Amino acid sequence: MMREDYLKQHNPGLWNRLMLCGELTEHLNEIDKTARERIERMMPELMKSAGVTEEPKRMNPLKWVGLVNACKSQAEEIVFAELVYC
Repeated sequence: MMREDYLKQHNPGLWNRLMLCGELTEHLNEIDKTARERIERMMPELMKSAGVTEEPKRMNPLKWVGLVNACKSQAEEIVFAELVYC
């Protein structure tokens, strides 16, 4: 949905072409699939660099969840800038 909104507002020509050719849904599904895959590949590396391991998970679960959420937000921000808002 974010990609479609972006196209409508910032690239209406492409949005219209995809819509008229019946390729909009395919395009949006491909962007969604690619974004999810990239986030999944980034997460282990981001978690490692942030020191998110099993020990903090056992010692302070709330802090661990916060670190994981921060890594996920960072990965999403990168992917959105590269795929969704381009």
